[in-house]
Amino acid sequence: QVVETQFVLSFVHRFLEHRGATTYFAFCYPFSYTECQDMLAQLDGRFQDCRHMSPSSPLDSVYYHRELLCHSLDKLRVDLLTVTSCHGMQEKREPRLDKLFPDTSTPRPRRFAGKRVFFLSSRVHPGETPSSFVFNGFLDFILREEDPRAQMLRRMFVFKLIPMLNPDGVVRGHYRTDSRGVNLNRQYLHPDAELHPAVYGAKAVLLYHHIHSRVLPGSPDWRTFVSPLGTSSLSTKCPNPPVPEAEAALSELDKANNVRNSPSAWRASTASRLDQDTRLSDSADRAAWILPSSHTNEHCEEGAQRPPSAPLPEAAEPPEPIAPRDSGLAYYVDLHGHASKRGCFMYGNSFSDENDQVENMLFPKLISLNSPHFDFTGCNFSEKNMYARDKRDGQSKEGSGRVAVYKALGIIHSQTHKKEVLSRFLDLCHALGPCSLSSSGGAPLPLCHPSAHAPSPCPVQVGRAVAVAALDMAECNPWPRIVLSEHTCLGNLRAWMLKHVRGLRGAGGGPRRREGAGTPPRSSTGLPSSASDSSLARARSFSNGTSGSGGSQQDSPRIRASPSFTFGSPRP
Repeated sequence: QVVETQFVLSFVHRFLEHRGATTYFAFCYPFSYTECQDMLAQLDGRFQDCRHMSPSSPLDSVYYHRELLCHSLDKLRVDLLTVTSCHGMQEKREPRLDKLFPDTSTPRPRRFAGKRVFFLSSRVHPGETPSSFVFNGFLDFILREEDPRAQMLRRMFVFKLIPMLNPDGVVRGHYRTDSRGVNLNRQYLHPDAELHPAVYGAKAVLLYHHIHSRVLPGSPDWRTFVSPLGTSSLSTKCPNPPVPEAEAALSELDKANNVRNSPSAWRASTASRLDQDTRLSDSADRAAWILPSSHTNEHCEEGAQRPPSAPLPEAAEPPEPIAPRDSGLAYYVDLHGHASKRGCFMYGNSFSDENDQVENMLFPKLISLNSPHFDFTGCNFSEKNMYARDKRDGQSKEGSGRVAVYKALGIIHSQTHKKEVLSRFLDLCHALGPCSLSSSGGAPLPLCHPSAHAPSPCPVQVGRAVAVAALDMAECNPWPRIVLSEHTCLGNLRAWMLKHVRGLRGAGGGPRRREGAGTPPRSSTGLPSSASDSSLARARSFSNGTSGSGGSQQDSPRIRASPSFTFGSPRP
């Protein structure tokens, strides 16, 4: 029934526990707002020395920074975490963006040159609690101080993480909406700072780093410090050029909703580009052209404001839009749960260019090679899934983070968990219901282990695999698993993916071409089908060290040689 505009579910339960025991009811294993805040408080204590770090700190030190992005409508915290290494650290800090970061007692994080941003968010739909466990697995992995894979990730990226986008819905026990009954994952096209503060803040951060974290061709980047596959200590001298003083503060997000396709909002810098360093500063740090000149004051940490930039002469031409390969945003992944599909999979955008689509689908495929719990055949990269409307309220997925951020920034890899030549936008989804996978015998595997009173390790392990796949995309993984797969290297996997994409697009019309044994099954629409019991059984057999064709792990001596390899496939 509906009580005071709130949906109420009633049922009868007979308590068999002893008197005084506590019984919890949950749709799936919970992760509350209080638990999230307690976890972040523990991390604050663990990395309390990070607040004193400077460019002279040891380069491989973990840089951890927590700040208040905004308050929710119910005045709860929406936190933003920054995780990276000290490579490329600069004295300057990020600016305070308009209508965001209200806690002036906490300084903004340092700025880092030569690194692009990996953005991860979770719990925009509050009832989808497996997304928090995927998030926690990812966060725990990138914070490992001694793991060479985590060290390499921190050298490559600046991680921007929002653990709980919709704390109001979490506290109120809502499934998909905030305190006003609004589905926040349909508000990314035109978020309002007053009505949708968390979505407004997330998109503002994405737009800022799309411009200000760019690494232009020929400019120093993380490869300047260390060979990608090397694990030796890095140089203590940072070769990156200093960041110029002038920069633009983001405000009035609706003025910059579409950086590519709103030339009326462009403002070009009049400074001449004398060399590569000035080119970087003009294009990345004086990107006032996305906002009207009246909004180019910088909000500094010290509270002082710089004088506004001179208005652009009418005759000046707007700069070229930022190309995908020049964006400061490398990955955008939004974490979800799914109530009807099983396993763990991704939703991604669709691209007409087959090479772009190959790059778009490589990242999820690499996740599947690093986790037996991730089902690549359950992923969906169709155009229909970008613009489909919800059955209940008719709202289009065009307003979701994955699609709206792609449309605003014009980058390829925006995906939902429910991409190093191009940015990746993905939604990653984990099954919500009582079963996350099926065993070879068809019996369900519980999402929770009741005897242990703890969530299944599946979503946590998938979170780690998301991080490791980013290393594989750049061919910088010191412990790669792809060499033990049937593909053996990224080049072979890319060739397989190109064949797979062509097969999917050719399946919509005439008869299907016969594919190799490694090609995922397709639905009648030519898109990857959802996880079947047989494919999930194969995933289970992988985790037990056997291949889908019945071969055992002993068939490959290379698998035995890698202690980190937990599942295998037949040798090519």
